[in-house]
Amino acid sequence: MMRDAMGAKGQPKWWYSIAVMVMICVFFVGMDFYHNGKITWSVWPVAAVLFFGVGFTLLNKFGRE
Repeated sequence: MMRDAMGAKGQPKWWYSIAVMVMICVFFVGMDFYHNGKITWSVWPVAAVLFFGVGFTLLNKFGRE
């Protein structure tokens, strides 16, 4: 409704999903650092989120057609 009121048209930007993936990574690192005082286990979920989420987004944007 707000988008209609502003007169915006079209699809969300291609980098929106990358921003969401970065926020998820910040959440994992923040939780790990808050509980342990250092970064220990959050390396693996962050690597997976960045590899699959950001990688596939970039492939869809800049990959072969």
